Amino acid sequence: MIKLRIILETKEDVIREIAISKQENLEQLHHSIIKHFNLDEFEMASFYRCNANLELGEEISLFDTSENGIPSNIMNNNSISSILFKEESQLVYVYDFLKMWRFHIQFVEENENLESGCIKSVGEVPDQAPEINFEEERKEEFNPNGDAFDDSEEFDNYEY
Repeated sequence: MIKLRIILETKEDVIREIAISKQENLEQLHHSIIKHFNLDEFEMASFYRCNANLELGEEISLFDTSENGIPSNIMNNNSISSILFKEESQLVYVYDFLKMWRFHIQFVEENENLESGCIKSVGEVPDQAPEINFEEERKEEFNPNGDAFDDSEEFDNYEY
């Protein structure tokens, strides 16, 4: 069994710690999240591999969304233990693509003495999905010329 911490990205703390068999696949984890957060089972969702800064990487979708013969990575082809296997392992889970509920999933520990299910529950899921800003803040617009042409007066002496 492995213990996972699942955190809803919202202003209030909404956290579930669950124990699940490491042989289960991500589709079974998806159903467990739906169950323990009381979500509608008929909404689409995807997992995303991510780095330590939670920058989204490869999508792992609920259903095959192949295009032009390129296969997609789907949940039931990925065991939980192949992705969440050490403390640094984490995923982002996006549920309901219209409302964009976003969850952070962390590996906590492996412990064969745990029983499957919800171990710890903190907070209540809000009625409305929290607003998530997916755009990075822009520090400054890129100018390929930089300050090179700020003094246009120096060009006045050239003939055209």
